Amino acid sequence: MTNSINRRGLLAAAGGIAFALSVTSPGFAQDPDFLNIGGGPSGGTFNVVATGLGDLLRGEFADSIIGVQPGGSGPNLLRVSSGDVDLGITSASNAADAWAGRDPATPDSPIQNVRGLMTFFPSAIQIWVDADSDIYSVEDLVGRQISAGQPGQTSWLAFNNLLSVYDMSIEDIEAGGGQVHPLSWAESQSALRDGQLDAVMWVALYPHSTVLATETAREIRVLSLDEERVAEYLDLHGAGFAEVTLPVGLYQGQSEPALTVGTTTFLFASDDMSDDTAYRVTSAIWNNLERFQQTHALLQYIEQDTAGRGMFVPIHPGAARFYEEQGIPMDDPRLD
Repeated sequence: MTNSINRRGLLAAAGGIAFALSVTSPGFAQDPDFLNIGGGPSGGTFNVVATGLGDLLRGEFADSIIGVQPGGSGPNLLRVSSGDVDLGITSASNAADAWAGRDPATPDSPIQNVRGLMTFFPSAIQIWVDADSDIYSVEDLVGRQISAGQPGQTSWLAFNNLLSVYDMSIEDIEAGGGQVHPLSWAESQSALRDGQLDAVMWVALYPHSTVLATETAREIRVLSLDEERVAEYLDLHGAGFAEVTLPVGLYQGQSEPALTVGTTTFLFASDDMSDDTAYRVTSAIWNNLERFQQTHALLQYIEQDTAGRGMFVPIHPGAARFYEEQGIPMDDPRLD
């Protein structure tokens, strides 16, 4: 007697085999429908990096619709936490404040459902002035025209915290005709380049490509903070920060090292992201690292000793599994 299988039965059997493979083998894991990445303002470093990441992930998640959306360090935390985007780029200082409920954007609802995937590069508080400026200290900003971002942004908060450890306020700076202008990043750098601002303060990457471009018009240097003020800043506002020394020659007008505080910039997801997806995102970056690093020069910072460290939020279990398999060191701090 000859056994026969009709077409419907064959398709059903094939579907069952495919399903079994999909749940037993990571290589057959189903792609998420969407992977949206929170980057930064158009043309900014976060936006450039997020765009490069999107291009890379399209090769790994062929069946997913991958988009890149504008954002910023603080907004990305809010949007990933709420599920509006799947991946985001932020700073460890922002993440630490949001986790503890210190971020002005989330005073009543700490963000503790985010998980780190990979550290990308360092950033630091920088106060840029013309190399020939007579401004050499934070106290010298009194009566000057400056920008420190816009209210609610990471840099604005850091600037106010910095002023507080110098026993100063924005009102002190604006005495005698000074003004703190609530400008965007692009507006701030343009005004510094054109001589309309005396100083710009930002928590930013270093050296920042926009500041290097500004130096086509004028040489720039960054102020050094007082050692005791740095210690006080770290004591009072330092979650996610550490002491950093910016080297001579970082900018054309930088003839002396500058003491400041710095943090890290990292990629993160929510704890709702599946372990498999987090694993694949992390492995796709690491296994295509040279290609990804061509996106932006600062991504050269990613290496075995930095990728899994300095995020100041718990590492996603999927990313942790990848790091364990590869022997990549990581830390997984639990914030109070």
